[in-house]
Amino acid sequence: MDRLTQPRGEHRVRGEAFDLPLVEQVSTFHSLHAARITWHAHHRFELIFVRDGATSYEFRDGRTVEVAGARFVVLPPRHTHRALHDVRTPASLCGVIFDPRAAGARRHTPFTARDLAWLARHYEAHTLEAHPMGADLRRQVDALDRLAQNWPAHHDAAAAAELRLLACAIIFEAARQLTGARPVQGKRAVDAALTHLQAHFHEPLPMADLARATGCSRARLFQLFKENTGLTPNDYLQRLRVNKARDLLVHSTRSITDVAFATGFSSSQYFSKVFRKYDGTTPTVARERQAKSRTPQR
Repeated sequence: MDRLTQPRGEHRVRGEAFDLPLVEQVSTFHSLHAARITWHAHHRFELIFVRDGATSYEFRDGRTVEVAGARFVVLPPRHTHRALHDVRTPASLCGVIFDPRAAGARRHTPFTARDLAWLARHYEAHTLEAHPMGADLRRQVDALDRLAQNWPAHHDAAAAAELRLLACAIIFEAARQLTGARPVQGKRAVDAALTHLQAHFHEPLPMADLARATGCSRARLFQLFKENTGLTPNDYLQRLRVNKARDLLVHSTRSITDVAFATGFSSSQYFSKVFRKYDGTTPTVARERQAKSRTPQR
């Protein structure tokens, strides 16, 4: 049976709950397993910050965007989208849905009418691309995430004020970082690691070997890799293997065991366990579902 579930570990706080008309909703999502995110759209801008893990979105016009940890994306209003293949892979996300042109948007903000007009134009010009989060923005998003998760059921004036301040600061700081390039430390080592993983994903890959291939210590490689991709090397490798396996399941008739060994898994049982974690279902069900989708309807 397909065990793909609705998102777990999700918290939502409506903007009206903390008296900020600029914001429709603040949300957080944390899951170690895949979740289903089907087609939907919002009438306002949606800022999605990926704190850990990675996720991908696809749009009705055929475009896709992948957002790894320490990055964010701006989704424009009324733009229908879903998680790629309806599946959000394991990730930790924080989102803000807002509209600079909403009625009363200036209330309880430091923004003037001109500021709000600039924010609207700026966000419209930088949608559907992944952007890196600078250190200040990451700290603000982390704080917003913690506050939203612990939002009191009763009205708390101090918490409401803090939430208003953080939401406004994040909307402004994200806009400022949309066009600013963040210096990337250790990019050469991380690029070498990515190349090595792509070339050897089907083989046993001890992290010590990966570190030697990049000329870094294991601890330093882990730090640089996480800072640049939002993933640990092992998490990246597992996602890569699952993606390669999905292609083989869809485009070949090889057995599940053959697919497992061809993509670096030590057994079909372990392959099924990891595949379910990242795809939300078993390799067999994934193959059957794809076959049905290609069968002409009478």
